[in-house]
Amino acid sequence: MATTIGTSGLSFGMSAESGILVSNFSETRNIEKAEIRSASGDVVALALFNQTDALSFSGTITGTYATTAGAVLTTLANATSTGGKIVVESVAFSKSPDAFVTVDVSATRYPNMS
Repeated sequence: MATTIGTSGLSFGMSAESGILVSNFSETRNIEKAEIRSASGDVVALALFNQTDALSFSGTITGTYATTAGAVLTTLANATSTGGKIVVESVAFSKSPDAFVTVDVSATRYPNMS
């Protein structure tokens, strides 16, 4: 357990995901947009729609990790966004004679999907 000294309210570290000791986790919130432009090319109106969250994480496998591309998850321990469905888009395993087996996972959360 790390001790934080100085500014209060800081977060340090992360949680293990099921079957993985996570070494990094990234979450990016995205939204699509449709612009309406005037005859001179200036944006005069805008619609924002289809919010998604891009999620990716890497880690060392701690037993059996069975998640595959196309799998649907409902939660990830390190994600700050909640709700909807998480669709796994890619799962890449790395093996080496002098290292532990690792996995890289990319997924998209669709918060409006039930």
